[in-house]
Amino acid sequence: MNQMRCISFAGQGSLKKRRYCRDTTCIETDIVQEAIYHLYHPEDITLLLSDPAAAGLASLLESRNIPVKKTWIPYGTDETQLFEIFSTMCNAVHEKEEVMFDITSGCHSLPFMTFLAASYLKSVHNVRISGIIYAPEVQDDGFCRFVDLKPMMEIPDWIAGVRAVTSYVDAEPVYTLFNNLQGTIHRSGTEKNPPVRLTGFATLLKQFSDSVRLARPVEALYAASGIVRDIDEVNEELERFAPTLIPVLAAARDLSGMAAEPEPDRCSFAYVEKQIVLISFQIEKGLYLQAVTLAREVLITLLMILMDLETLWRDADIRHQVSRTLTGGGLLMQQKLFEKTKYSDILTKYPDWKEMVLIWVRISDLRNNLAHCGMNLRNDSVRSIRKRASDILPDLERFMVLCKALKKI
Repeated sequence: MNQMRCISFAGQGSLKKRRYCRDTTCIETDIVQEAIYHLYHPEDITLLLSDPAAAGLASLLESRNIPVKKTWIPYGTDETQLFEIFSTMCNAVHEKEEVMFDITSGCHSLPFMTFLAASYLKSVHNVRISGIIYAPEVQDDGFCRFVDLKPMMEIPDWIAGVRAVTSYVDAEPVYTLFNNLQGTIHRSGTEKNPPVRLTGFATLLKQFSDSVRLARPVEALYAASGIVRDIDEVNEELERFAPTLIPVLAAARDLSGMAAEPEPDRCSFAYVEKQIVLISFQIEKGLYLQAVTLAREVLITLLMILMDLETLWRDADIRHQVSRTLTGGGLLMQQKLFEKTKYSDILTKYPDWKEMVLIWVRISDLRNNLAHCGMNLRNDSVRSIRKRASDILPDLERFMVLCKALKKI
């Protein structure tokens, strides 16, 4: 197992003795890196230097039996030098190592570059960041207590989590953040009224995002109903403990248009309208394959409601028969042979059956093209497929209008 290493900056100016403290343990020294070595116990210290006048600091540390590695960095006066500093800091750490950064003597751009390097190493190279510390000025009691900025590293994670949910329907990062936040607060035992709803809400968010991406409308609408139901209580807890994550709730409020409890006995037009809202949401988020796949199923469901089959709308065999009925209608319009189903004659009695079949042919053809990954000789461009997928909503809405009107006859 790798030991923790420390990356620190060599400062300028005279050395002054101070009493440095980590929690209740203190040490008196004139070099902050010596205090870090004895209080945090790194395996070694990588000392980053820009000013040759500070080079003697490394020799002084070595004389006190502190292992030091000197690395030169530029002053950071232009973009090229800043990138060199960033690369030097990142190259000083290996994959999956543990590292602590000390920015006590880091001036100008160096604290910011440290934060960027730490975030990069954590995300890209699986480096464990054990701390980003600095020693402020001596306090009124004569002690200089280290401050750890590591908790602030969670802010980019929160930003990424919010973006993942709102832009890509991926609730996994927020699910982890909510769970960790609630768990950390409960384990600390310092909060009289700790959050109790974040974990459950995170589970609903994850269920919703997974269901949307897997094109599972019943589960997606049910999860959306739970999200909308709990949102006000969760908002109160986030305001107290993680206001950075409140934008997640702003996006969650938009789910009210597709929130619906399952309909166990039958499927209604109102419930299918929620599914069409879900399809619109999928298209908006770029989930074209899922949207087109669900759109085809919605057409089948609508025709089943029209044919008084709404109590059997999840019966796979009947759904297959209804889909064959629509496909047969397309072949009939082309005056081609087809095998009738028990619903074929019912379909052709509707005055608008041809328009319904044409909508089915368009969406079903697009769905097949997507499902078979373009393994055909048609040479459809990705751009055209995307355009066709983006334009399916008017067909769905028209099919709905036709079925509603025919149901009243």
